[in-house]
Amino acid sequence: MIRPCLGVSKFNADSTIKKLREQHLLDSRYQIEQAGNTVYVPLIMEIENSKYYDFRTRKTGIDDIIGDISRYGVDTGKLSYIRLGNSLIFKQKISYKTARIFSRMPGIENIYYEAGKIMGARRKPSLRLVFGPGGDTTVVEYGIKYIMNLQKVMFSPGNINTRSKMRSIKLSGYTVIDMFCGIGYFSLQVMKNSRPKRMICCDINPDSTYYLKQNILANKIAYPVEVLTGDSRTTIPFISADYIIMGNFNSPYFISAALIRSHPGTEISMHYLATAENIEKRESSIMVVARKMGFLLMCQSRHNVKSVSPSYIHVNSIFTVVRAI
Repeated sequence: MIRPCLGVSKFNADSTIKKLREQHLLDSRYQIEQAGNTVYVPLIMEIENSKYYDFRTRKTGIDDIIGDISRYGVDTGKLSYIRLGNSLIFKQKISYKTARIFSRMPGIENIYYEAGKIMGARRKPSLRLVFGPGGDTTVVEYGIKYIMNLQKVMFSPGNINTRSKMRSIKLSGYTVIDMFCGIGYFSLQVMKNSRPKRMICCDINPDSTYYLKQNILANKIAYPVEVLTGDSRTTIPFISADYIIMGNFNSPYFISAALIRSHPGTEISMHYLATAENIEKRESSIMVVARKMGFLLMCQSRHNVKSVSPSYIHVNSIFTVVRAI
């Protein structure tokens, strides 16, 4: 189909496509084409410096996309990705050409691949942008908007069921602490579906607390929330909380910081890693540490969230502080 277009260098194509999309001039019915070092971007109308090009109708079906990639000799059976908002994240390194083909999926603007593991105490992802402008994306789960930059903060789609369970926990009138809040993975459900007397959220990653503040606004949370940046052991005020969220695999090493902010009846939702054989042992070791500090804990429930490797399971245990010994 002959359509008006802009012909630009492939080295400037991404910025031009982003600008045309923002100006609502990009004609998404047709594929962006490349011939040599020139990329031809279809337009909905003639503009200054536009020319004409014979475009193919845009293919958006996944079968068509897989077919096109296979013709380049890529083994599609080895490709694995997840979708978050307007972005795809591949488990393995992919080429720019492959990424461009996948960008034809409806609503997809950015393509990343995992270049390594989550890094350090700030839990920063190791993602590389292959295609698209990057920047913020929005994920919606059970009525909650999560705004984030995927290269700055982590987000695990596999925890959706655990996040959704926070909706049914009634914490209105309670003092709630989220010691590893991130962008609000668990606490946003609490804020949206309850009205705590006091809500304190802390994270050591300043990017996470920045996006949590954006998410509080985006979800129209109408009451004050204290968002703190720093090590939760020293940054959170020494208050007595009714419910404490510990959504970090290193939570067992922070149990003392939670206990000194608890009272009899406080519930502690702790996430940690364990092998299938030592879950009970791991749980018991947490209660032993508490006993040495003068606190008696009771595990009221335990849930295996998901397998995170052939050896380890993501576990969520809910402890209740029975009494201070």
